[in-house]
Amino acid sequence: MKKKQMAVLLAGALLAGCAANSATVMAAETEEETVLTLWYWKNSIREDLIEQVSEQFPGVRIDAQLFAADDMEEKINTAISSGGELPDLLPMDDWIANLLPYADQFVNLYDDPCNAEEIKDQYVEWKWNKAETPDGELIALPMDIGPTCMFYNASLFEAAGLPTDPAEVAEMMSTWEDAYAAAEKLQEATPDVKMFDFLGHIFVATLGQQSQHMIDEEGNFIADQEHIKDAFMTAADAKDYVYGGSDEWSPEWAAAMNNGDVAAFVGAVWMKPEIINAAPDTAGDWRVTRAPGGPGNVGGSSIGITKSCEDVETAYEVLTWMTNQENQIQSLDELGLFPSLISALDDESLMKEEEFFGNQVVNEYFVEAAKEINDLYYPPNYSTYQSIFEQQLLLVQDQDKDPEQAYNDAVEEARSTYELQNLF
Repeated sequence: MKKKQMAVLLAGALLAGCAANSATVMAAETEEETVLTLWYWKNSIREDLIEQVSEQFPGVRIDAQLFAADDMEEKINTAISSGGELPDLLPMDDWIANLLPYADQFVNLYDDPCNAEEIKDQYVEWKWNKAETPDGELIALPMDIGPTCMFYNASLFEAAGLPTDPAEVAEMMSTWEDAYAAAEKLQEATPDVKMFDFLGHIFVATLGQQSQHMIDEEGNFIADQEHIKDAFMTAADAKDYVYGGSDEWSPEWAAAMNNGDVAAFVGAVWMKPEIINAAPDTAGDWRVTRAPGGPGNVGGSSIGITKSCEDVETAYEVLTWMTNQENQIQSLDELGLFPSLISALDDESLMKEEEFFGNQVVNEYFVEAAKEINDLYYPPNYSTYQSIFEQQLLLVQDQDKDPEQAYNDAVEEARSTYELQNLF
């Protein structure tokens, strides 16, 4: 919101004497400052970038409030449901799909004075579309993205007699069927090593390679259609080639990576610091290549202007500056936030060698992935439906549940969830 803060400078002169009159001379000068409120979570936006707004836009200041990442969506939902006030500027993670039904809470950036259509072609199209409602309103601008590739331990591949060059590995494992054939060879040659980490990771990858999710743009339930079954069964087929577990953040996952128990996993670009921190003893061994079956996206945020904002024109100028090429590249360097601007993806500064990955230019593959990702519509509450299928895959992985039965059970639970959410 635009807040007018009055700064009054007082000056007085007192003339005094035994029989003289006294007077006070006062002068006042007023200045108007535009204050834009912002909610954000740690590492979603650079703190120095927030501070630089006042330098770039004299008379404008960001009043930022920091929240835990896990609390952010709930904080927003509470404000909307209770009729509370939202901040002027609102970053949203990949759960932005859950806010599309509340587009009336946001400024449509296609309207004056924003006219965001003018800059649409500057961003990767699929990311831009994630902030667009089914009826064509735009509630946010892209900030960062999470293109996926395959991370692999080249020393483990070499020990198993497999190629280690990223281009050769991509060719050898271009499809999931090819990847499982390579996994069988690796595990026969090195019985103590599994090719992949867990089925949930593979399902996220195979689902992201589809053209549709579990609910279509018209709100129809389509989790029972062949594309979802293909993604599920493709992941289930990896049962013999996974180490086990369910979470890349767990100590068990980190130990498996550091000990050389797992040779590869498909992950987003923001998994680079995760593997570096999890597996320091394997520095120099890891490489990155195309994911079997093609790229997908996991994560990435956008930022919008809410209807609480009284100075939309200034807010939009601030947003476009915060998300420009220079700032996106610096955010990549400092926070690992991968750019959504095509010009930033094409910047030569991204093409640098990384020591942990054997001096490979790993961003070459992530940039390629970013430009090839399917324009996949993610419906509201998509993570709820996705989690149902992931939980069934855990039963396949850990309890030998029949994959066909697991898929059918996932469909029925997802359908019940859909029907419950559409009662009102």
